[in-house]
Amino acid sequence: MPELPEVETVRRLLEPDLVGARVKEAWADLERITMPSVGEFIEGMQGRRILEARRHGKQLYFPLDDRRFMLAHLGMTGRLHVERDVEEIIGAPHVHGVLFLSRGRRLVYHDPRTFGFLGIADDTGFLSRMGPDPSLPDFDEESVVACLEGRSVRVKAALLDQRFVAGLGNIYADEVCWQARVHPEQRLGTMSRRRLREVVSFIRPVLERALEAHGATLKSKTYETLFGVGGDYLPDVYERTGEPCNRCGTVIRHGVLSGRSYHFCPRCQRKR
Repeated sequence: MPELPEVETVRRLLEPDLVGARVKEAWADLERITMPSVGEFIEGMQGRRILEARRHGKQLYFPLDDRRFMLAHLGMTGRLHVERDVEEIIGAPHVHGVLFLSRGRRLVYHDPRTFGFLGIADDTGFLSRMGPDPSLPDFDEESVVACLEGRSVRVKAALLDQRFVAGLGNIYADEVCWQARVHPEQRLGTMSRRRLREVVSFIRPVLERALEAHGATLKSKTYETLFGVGGDYLPDVYERTGEPCNRCGTVIRHGVLSGRSYHFCPRCQRKR
């Protein structure tokens, strides 16, 4: 579940503990979520100093003192947090990676569903496969509109595609559609350039509002900050099936698109 606002909140909270710290020892236990492999990740992290904490979209990456990068993606249920006590952590349920740091602290990667990953990379080539980050000052809305215009894909599917825009997931794609009064299943090719521009114009405001609130509080409780609490962002439409629309009072409904649910107001967001 963690999307751009939640991942950025995690990055900001981790930064004071990680930047400048040296990895005294590394541990991981699952090949399928450790890139390139458990052994290479552990060997590559051993003894390295973490220089920065960066993020692009939902991807966290940490420049190291050997010019390589540690990668961390939270997937649906992943969580990175810093432990300061001496409790045994290796072998704890759903803990799949631990970095023992020079400051007597431990960076712990916890992921019940194991859809995220930890990794180490030689360069930032992974960024070239991602679209622009809407939270950055140079985010160019017109370029995104030009990229989307005329495609047969549906609006929500396009917003979820990290090649077009990096950082949106189910929550904020639904929120953008609601703000723009567009049905999530509307095909891009049926929309005018002006209408597409309206949709794209809501991406940054929606994410900025969520960033200010440190992410979303959801009924499913799938996201918590490092301090064990959810963010203060309350979605207008996501996970509000059966509740009244905050704009017109019509009951919110949900549907399924390519195996993923969406939430919408049938009055405000009519499919055309």
